[in-house]
Amino acid sequence: MHREDIQKLGASAAREGLTLWDCPYYRAVEMPGHTGESIAEWRSKVEAWETGWMNEANSWRPPPGGHVRYVPRTTARNRN
Repeated sequence: MHREDIQKLGASAAREGLTLWDCPYYRAVEMPGHTGESIAEWRSKVEAWETGWMNEANSWRPPPGGHVRYVPRTTARNRN
């Protein structure tokens, strides 16, 4: 897979709300010990994915009107 394709996957992941830790190249089956590729090749893929993710995450702008819908993850009160 080409670098540009991997960057597009990272950007898509950011749009879907995934985090940097969701990079598919962090999965054991995609690491050099399983794929047989060099660490430099694997690292290049990780960097491409993260670049796409960061470019998309940093380009996010609030919707027109500035209203962002907030949906709480839980309805239980925090007791501090």
